[in-house]
Amino acid sequence: MQYTASGRCVESSVEFPARYLKNQKGVEKRTMTNLVFWNRGSGKAEQVERLRTALPSATSTWVQMTRDLDLRESIEKELHCKCDIVFAAGGDGTVNAVVNALMKIDAARRPCMAVIPLGTANDFAGTLAIPDEIDRAVALYRDRQPIPIDVVRITGRGFQRYYANVAAGGNCVRVSEELTDEIKSRWGAFSYLRGAVGVLADMKSFRVNAEMDGQRIDDFDSWAVLVANGKTNAGRIAVAPEASPVDGLLDVVLIKDGDVMDMVEIVAGNLLGNFLECEQVIYRQAQRLKLYSDPPMRFTLDGEVVDEEPVEFECVPGAIRMFCGPEFGQT
Repeated sequence: MQYTASGRCVESSVEFPARYLKNQKGVEKRTMTNLVFWNRGSGKAEQVERLRTALPSATSTWVQMTRDLDLRESIEKELHCKCDIVFAAGGDGTVNAVVNALMKIDAARRPCMAVIPLGTANDFAGTLAIPDEIDRAVALYRDRQPIPIDVVRITGRGFQRYYANVAAGGNCVRVSEELTDEIKSRWGAFSYLRGAVGVLADMKSFRVNAEMDGQRIDDFDSWAVLVANGKTNAGRIAVAPEASPVDGLLDVVLIKDGDVMDMVEIVAGNLLGNFLECEQVIYRQAQRLKLYSDPPMRFTLDGEVVDEEPVEFECVPGAIRMFCGPEFGQT
């Protein structure tokens, strides 16, 4: 396969199954174009060349993620070339960046999204039942149709963002800040547990007031708050095992403060699969959550630390069409 300096594939295109365009009567098949965002900093970035080989030889544009890159502008440019699929080739941070760019595009024009799990943990890819093996992941986009997937909109004082997987607030942010590139490289999907070691002995408490679909919880002392759309976070840890990104609901997990033994119970409960049954955990499902805390609680959005304090979380049902594995929704 040959590529121009800009990353444009110059080989002949491949035609995808006509059933992808089942609403266009009389059209048997058409050429599809792809826009692939890839992240050199992802845990499995060395597999990008293999991905280039594995992807169908459709006309494709490859764009390397950088801090200065305007993803929305890149997508808008490709929409003029009838871009059908935007690929997020990386980890949850790459997925987060692509989701935010797509949500800035009018829903009627918004292309569908495909995730290639090249990160360290690939939590949201796991929720979508996307295989870790590149060849099998690519096969999904060749053989299956995308389905509408929920995302979460968060708003605060002067900002608005989106995410697809999990927002983790409170002491979770301190753990994320402990994670150096060396820890991520050495510990892989277990790096979050390694980063938690230095935080467990000095857990910080937050006084939380929350409102979920009109139901209030006042003056609640909390270690952490998780607002989930996906099932796992920080290396396939099942923080919201009942969550589904197609139910139009947020899964809200409030963890009470306590002592070290309480945290041991929570961790043990997670490992045994009954995390939500722990006395230290309050679990609710809601379409909207309003949250205030003292001191202000920062959050990580799929691994990205956000300094602004979120005030409201709202599920946006069926916001982006995404490709999922055949086992999606079966657990």
